[in-house]
Amino acid sequence: MEIAVDGWRAGAADWDAVRNLPAEKLPPLTKEQREVARKLGVPEADYARSALAGEHSRQLLLAKAERLARFLAKMLEGMNVAASVESVTLRTFHEKFDVLLKSGNDVISLRIAEEVVDDLFEAGSADAEQRLARILSSALQGRIRQQ
Repeated sequence: MEIAVDGWRAGAADWDAVRNLPAEKLPPLTKEQREVARKLGVPEADYARSALAGEHSRQLLLAKAERLARFLAKMLEGMNVAASVESVTLRTFHEKFDVLLKSGNDVISLRIAEEVVDDLFEAGSADAEQRLARILSSALQGRIRQQ
C-alpha cells in the first residue's frame, strides 16, 4: 500500500515546536535552500526553522494518511468485499485524500474530504464514520464481488 502527502503546511503547534530552537540544533540548509533564503531576504536560521516545522507537519500528515488507509482497510474487511486499499494520498492544497482501491483488475478511485477524517480521528464522530462507510459503499456499489 502506498501512502503519500502531496504538499505541506505548518500549523501553530509546528511553529511553536521550533520557534526557540538554538541555531546549532537546526538542520543545515542545502545550497538551494540558502539561495532561496537569500533571495527572500529571510535569515537562514528562520528558513531552517520553517523547513523543520514543515517536516514536522509532513510527518504528522503522513501518519494521518496511514491511519486512514488502515481504517479503510478494516472497513472493507467488515463489508466482506474482495477489495484492498492500494494508495492513500493527502492533497494538502485541496484538503482531500485521494484513495485508490483495487479488486481483481478493477481500480476504483475516490476522494475523501480531510474534514471528515479529522472529525473521525480527532472527535470520534460517529457521523464521520457513517459518511466514510457511505463513500465506500457508493464507490463499490455494483463493482466489487463479495468474498
